[in-house]
Amino acid sequence: MSLNLTLDHINIRTANLVAMLAFYAAVMELKPGPRPHFGGAGGAWLYADENMTDSLKSVRADYRAAWVHFIEVPSTERDHGNLQIEHFAFTATGMDLFLQRLDDQNCAYDLVDMPDVDLVQVNFRDPDGNHIHVDFPLSEKPR
Repeated sequence: MSLNLTLDHINIRTANLVAMLAFYAAVMELKPGPRPHFGGAGGAWLYADENMTDSLKSVRADYRAAWVHFIEVPSTERDHGNLQIEHFAFTATGMDLFLQRLDDQNCAYDLVDMPDVDLVQVNFRDPDGNHIHVDFPLSEKPR
């Protein structure tokens, strides 16, 4: 029997909640939605689609599947050498629109061809310096 795993969510500590929410809304089309009360701790949950499934039935009814969870903290260090998560990744289509969104945010990015798996990665960092890549079909790479 094999283990069937899927990504549930990413949890990011940030001292820049407003900037992070604006960035993920503008670039990734993730939208704030319901979030349980965690004893007064600030934060937000971002959602991609109302119809997504969630692995926890008790969460699904009230909160759907939030992809990104932010926990607001007093400060975060921006030392890329000591990050706890090297990166997280998404797959997508619509690369031209996505690159335009990054340009609109003045967000630097690198394209990495992966011809052996027919993908191109768009690597970039969010306002807190977290490394993200979004994988697109190689056929969508701009010429």
